[in-house]
Amino acid sequence: MKLAEISVPLPLYRIESDVTYHTERKPTVFERMVLRLCDPGLHLPDKQNLSLLGVFRDQLGAGDVRELLEGCVSELSALGALPKRYAQDRLEMPLTELELTADGLQFLRSDSLPVRSRTVKVWHRYDPISDEIKPTQNDVARLSQRDFSRVSVADQALRPQNPLPQVERAIAQETYDWKNPATVIDRIAPVVQPAAWGERRLELSCSEDGALSASAPRDAALQGWLEQAQPELVWEILLADVLTSETDSLLPNVDSSVLQEARTACPIAATKAVTARARFSIVAQGVVAADATTPTIVLSSEVNAPELVANGKQPTMFTLLVPTPAGIMPGFRSLSLPQNDALSVQVEVAGIFRLYWAGQPRLCGLTVTLKDQSATAFWATLRKELELSCKPSDDPLIALMPVAWRSSDELGETVWPWLAMRAERPLDELMALVEPAKQAIGLWRSGRKDWKAAWEESLSKAIEMSLKHTHYQLDPENVVSLLIQIAQVLSADKEAPLQAALLRHVAPILALDSLAKLRSALPSSTEIPEELLSIELRQVWLEHALQRKELKLYGPHAIQQPMQIIETAVQDIYRSIGDQALKAAGNGQIDVRTLTPGALNSVRAWRKAAEHFHALNTSSPLWDALNKTVESWNLLAQDKLAPVENGHRFVVFDTSALMERPELLQDLRSDDIPVVPHRVLSELDGLKASEDDTRAVKARAAIRQLDATSSRIRHATEYTALLPAEWDAKQPDHAILSTALFFRLNEVLFVSNDINLRNKAQSLGIHTQDSKTYAPSRLVPAASPSMHTQKQDNRKNKRR
Repeated sequence: MKLAEISVPLPLYRIESDVTYHTERKPTVFERMVLRLCDPGLHLPDKQNLSLLGVFRDQLGAGDVRELLEGCVSELSALGALPKRYAQDRLEMPLTELELTADGLQFLRSDSLPVRSRTVKVWHRYDPISDEIKPTQNDVARLSQRDFSRVSVADQALRPQNPLPQVERAIAQETYDWKNPATVIDRIAPVVQPAAWGERRLELSCSEDGALSASAPRDAALQGWLEQAQPELVWEILLADVLTSETDSLLPNVDSSVLQEARTACPIAATKAVTARARFSIVAQGVVAADATTPTIVLSSEVNAPELVANGKQPTMFTLLVPTPAGIMPGFRSLSLPQNDALSVQVEVAGIFRLYWAGQPRLCGLTVTLKDQSATAFWATLRKELELSCKPSDDPLIALMPVAWRSSDELGETVWPWLAMRAERPLDELMALVEPAKQAIGLWRSGRKDWKAAWEESLSKAIEMSLKHTHYQLDPENVVSLLIQIAQVLSADKEAPLQAALLRHVAPILALDSLAKLRSALPSSTEIPEELLSIELRQVWLEHALQRKELKLYGPHAIQQPMQIIETAVQDIYRSIGDQALKAAGNGQIDVRTLTPGALNSVRAWRKAAEHFHALNTSSPLWDALNKTVESWNLLAQDKLAPVENGHRFVVFDTSALMERPELLQDLRSDDIPVVPHRVLSELDGLKASEDDTRAVKARAAIRQLDATSSRIRHATEYTALLPAEWDAKQPDHAILSTALFFRLNEVLFVSNDINLRNKAQSLGIHTQDSKTYAPSRLVPAASPSMHTQKQDNRKNKRR
């Protein structure tokens, strides 16, 4: 099993070298001649008596060359080519005493002279693992004292013992500004010092029986070094710092058999925080949760009962301290439940494991992640312990903690028992716990909305149960508050029946303001029970309706429609009859011009409204006074109009209808009473002698039909006082129409073929038809007799 791929720091060394060098050049003409003259192998006659100055001046004829020769001899002496003779004049000295030194002979043979020697510093970086050096700049940085102590562990094994050959090869291959083909290096003095850390990747593995191994599959140099190095050296240099530390001594010992249940294992020093977002975390005491934005449960030995610790900077974040369950796995470090349901619970165990390196036992600090099966089994046991520990708490943040891990189908198993235990109390006390409980669930299931259905289902049952423990005759103001709370926490389908049940606990409402608040707290379609509408409230509505004030009913409820009918009846009475007419009727007087169809209809509507008034089971002096006035006006109106004949309809015929269809009078409905105004008889009498033969024939036919059915016909005079004041009472059509108005206390039908006259009748509230519409379909048209009569009249006219 792979434990980890770790980065191990290894020391890098800096080699600082003092390099002494010189550069060779060609001798000048004078220098080359001096070297040849001073060559011990040069044979000249009488050489012991020859000097440098003599040869150049006497034999070569060089003239005055002393100054040139002095400079040349001084340079060669400084380079070690000539012996130094400080007390003598070397220019006058015999050549046999001024012979070349060994260096001088070398210079002569190579025909070159050296520049004076110089010393420079050269720096290299040495990697002991790859055994390579590379040029570098003068890095003045130095390792800290702590770094030196770490280096000292491996220094003896990794420090280069003789870097000179490598430095010589490197300088020979490298380019420097002081180096050219003529440069000769005389000496190199290297000094080695630790300089920095080099990071290398190392893989650690461990078998199920605890045997450790290390490899570097992607680093050939390190892999080669591992294969050659002593195991103890590898442990000290590479593994000890990773697998052991001073803080590991505080960790518990964990049986190595846990490795058989491990999915992954990692040195504690290389442990990385879990990156997957978790619903919540459970950690051991002293362990910091990986995600500070999610709720955290800490298993603590310092508490005897669950306790909440709020985060001052983030009020919605908190830590729950829970007593550490007995028998929990040694070394338990953390548990996290991922938000993604497809991922398994993550359980980490951290502690000291007894492992083996090269056959030797080692105490190593490891963090182990359990396999899914082992993690699930551990979580099942721990979950039961946590639920038992938190269940008795009154704080919903503690008691409802299990919703963090429950599936959406199981949420009711946590929420309902907690609510049911608290539903055996009045509703106001239960509702005080609802918002804290809702917030608790939202925090434990942060970012998820799958809990709302189960929450509403449990809460609606709890409210229903609590209503059984709630007093009746509650103050409406208090009920309004409860209704609003219910609407805020439940959906409409669950809210409506509970609100209806709560309304049964309300005391009768005495004021409109209280009713308005109650209505605002209810859905617009919810009907307010009739028993909540007190006598006092009904009297207020009656007073407003009778005084024609705005009627605020705040329905729907059983009183709404009756009050609206009463309101409409009152408005119709005052609009159709008028305030002045009502006052006059109270004094026994009536203006017939007020006997309009609208006024009569308003009286009928008033009488229907009176039935609803009696159903209100209340009294009202204002109603009694107005009712008396209306009835007085109605009695006066009956004196001015035809009496009521129940079960009959009065059909008033116009002249035009009788002339067009005189047969209408032959077969009337049994409940129809035909009425022919006197003015119609007068018009027919005048039309029978009309010069228009057609009209005269129709008039005589109508007269004969009237005579034949006279036993059923009623004749009535005109009542022009009933016409609107702006109408001309002398106009015949208006006079005929006034007869129909006289019968308006009954059902009246006005039959006329005059379209505009029908319009006028309809404007006064009288139903109308033309003769064709009124004529029964079974009647035979009277065209033949009339045509026969017309022919006879035509013959008479011809004889004349």
